[in-house]
Amino acid sequence: MNILLWVLQILLAIWEAVGGIYVVSNYGKIANGWALNDLPKPLWIAIGLLQVLLAIGLILPRTKVRKLNSIAASLLGLLSLSGLALYIQYTGFPGILWGVLPAILLAFVAYKRWPVSKS
Repeated sequence: MNILLWVLQILLAIWEAVGGIYVVSNYGKIANGWALNDLPKPLWIAIGLLQVLLAIGLILPRTKVRKLNSIAASLLGLLSLSGLALYIQYTGFPGILWGVLPAILLAFVAYKRWPVSKS
């Protein structure tokens, strides 16, 4: 199960990091899109950078902060669901699987990586 979780974490981290980098680096090209006009550019840049930082936190090995992987997965899942809410608001329901599936997988990773106290 540990190997499956690490493979899943790496794939999800790549998925989220590429999405964050795309938002930050191609903002001008996609600024005419659906929801990008509603939120200011600095907020989109901050969301993209947060997405990249959380993706890095998803694959960092557990050291002193044992809950880091779970917290990063949880926050990425929430970020994915918020983006999904914007997507549904502006474009309707087609293509929502691209936001739902990563959120479900991130919830699974967060649950499995949460440290169990040995009492």
